[in-house]
Amino acid sequence: MKKIFLSLLTVAIAATEANAQIAIAPELGLNMANLAFKPSGSTSMKAGAALGAIVDIGLTDNLFLQPGLFYEMTGCNFSGGSFNINTITVPVDVEYKLGEAGSGRFFFGAGPYLGYNISGTAKGSGSSTSLKIGSDKTDNIKAMDVGLGVNLGYMLASNLYFRGHYQFGFSNLDPSGASGVSTKTSAIGVTIGYYLGGKKSGKKSKGAAKK
Repeated sequence: MKKIFLSLLTVAIAATEANAQIAIAPELGLNMANLAFKPSGSTSMKAGAALGAIVDIGLTDNLFLQPGLFYEMTGCNFSGGSFNINTITVPVDVEYKLGEAGSGRFFFGAGPYLGYNISGTAKGSGSSTSLKIGSDKTDNIKAMDVGLGVNLGYMLASNLYFRGHYQFGFSNLDPSGASGVSTKTSAIGVTIGYYLGGKKSGKKSKGAAKK
């Protein structure tokens, strides 16, 4: 997974040096997260906010690299309570946009992500307890998660866009090290974003318009 991130970073640097079209786009939306516990544990999705931004790097007229940085409310609901986790997520997606710049465009993409759990609480029976985050066997959940995300959406000619995503974690976040025990993440969500300035704003350049 680290090799994938390094490869994508190399592509991003090469694109920047080649004077690629770049824009920044803040995003805000709803995240529906869940935790899967094995060997037992019935859970359901928990709603939370997702807030962050992406950097849109044009590699070709239709292919784009989109690294991002997000704060997400994750965790899950369970019978009688919930786990509430604050997570920093760094996705690196490769996006393909249909149609032409300056018009409405459908897009879809996929890529790896790194997630870092910074804090959390367990709520139940009218009480709240802080989660211990770390790799020690006495901790409740590990900090680092690695996974894959897929997304699709639609961008208006005005630079406003809507995105739906699904992501799932590969990492076992259970710090106990016990055989057959695991904790893994998943989430679906919807966000709305807007491209701010830059050459890549969904509009053709003057030079391209004259051709």
